[in-house]
Amino acid sequence: MKVAILTQPLHTNYGGTLQAYALQKVLINLGHEPETINYRSKIKRPLFIRVVLSKIKRIVLCRKITFDFTTQDRINIRTHHQSFIDTRLNYSEEINGTEGLRDYILKNNYGAVIIGSDQTWRPIYSPRIDSFFLDFLSDVNDIKKMAYAASFGTDKWEFTESQTNLFKLLLSKFDYVSVRESSGVKLCSEKFGLKAELVLDPTLLLTFEDYTHLLDNDYINLHKGKVFSYVLDENYDKKNSIDTVASTLRTTSFYTYPKKITKDEYVIRNYSEYEYPPIEYWISSFKAAEFIVTDSFHGTVFSIIFNKPFIAIANEERGKARFTSLLEMFGLERRLVSNLDDVDLKLVNEKINYGPINEKIAYFREECLKKLQLMLIK
Repeated sequence: MKVAILTQPLHTNYGGTLQAYALQKVLINLGHEPETINYRSKIKRPLFIRVVLSKIKRIVLCRKITFDFTTQDRINIRTHHQSFIDTRLNYSEEINGTEGLRDYILKNNYGAVIIGSDQTWRPIYSPRIDSFFLDFLSDVNDIKKMAYAASFGTDKWEFTESQTNLFKLLLSKFDYVSVRESSGVKLCSEKFGLKAELVLDPTLLLTFEDYTHLLDNDYINLHKGKVFSYVLDENYDKKNSIDTVASTLRTTSFYTYPKKITKDEYVIRNYSEYEYPPIEYWISSFKAAEFIVTDSFHGTVFSIIFNKPFIAIANEERGKARFTSLLEMFGLERRLVSNLDDVDLKLVNEKINYGPINEKIAYFREECLKKLQLMLIK
């Protein structure tokens, strides 16, 4: 069956790209023909207006002036990510607007459309949130409508009353609804009157062995035995705490992330400082590391996949519920902290018994794959 996947735009988000990759691999293994839709909702405000507004805001707040990345800047800094997408994913041409999205899906005779995974049901991250409830296909009955591991990203309700009523109606037309967090199951029940299934993130549907062909041995050897720091919201205090963790383990730390994530010059002279490292390097970092410190959901997931000891830093703004649901599932709640200052250094030296955890993942993986296939061929 031809399957269209509608997820958030793939740019430089390691976890976002890898969950899209994993879901495609799983669907191919199940005998289907998946394609991830390169959907863009609408044209953004003109660059000049955005630049001016951004500068005014920073001046008012007395912050250091930075500049918006130009379209060419964005192309240059995501070169490695785009290469991964081009060579390892079946990714559609760019589709603009819901009319184009509807026409593309109908024209290509898809048998099913899957929403997910990642925070597709979080308004601040998804362009035109209505599209991720398939409002543009509400009158189409011969295409299966499914949500796999969709995430609200938080346990707080972020939809308006009118959105809630509309999405409740749209979801009633879905053939299958599953979510990634236990809090999502509760929200679906309370707000939509819908029984959603709790499933694994697509990246956990693949085994460690499924990722080995992506590993870069030279990069692994370069950082073997170090502490891998994958912290999206880094600051001085976090860096000091990470150094303390590394010192406790008598090693050093490394990161696989751009040196600069904000543009501090009008014209970029050296793109290597802003360039996102290859996805293969990012995955290899988990294989190389002796210990991992991360405030990323997928950073936590891959720590588990690679059976590494780790500390996850909860991020309320990005969505703490994602972490709590994942870690509670595997009895790893003690690995979650709100602040690195709260870390008990005894925890750093404490090993994780991954035997029972791997067995649990294998069981859930099999159940998720069975259900996904059943819903597609039903």
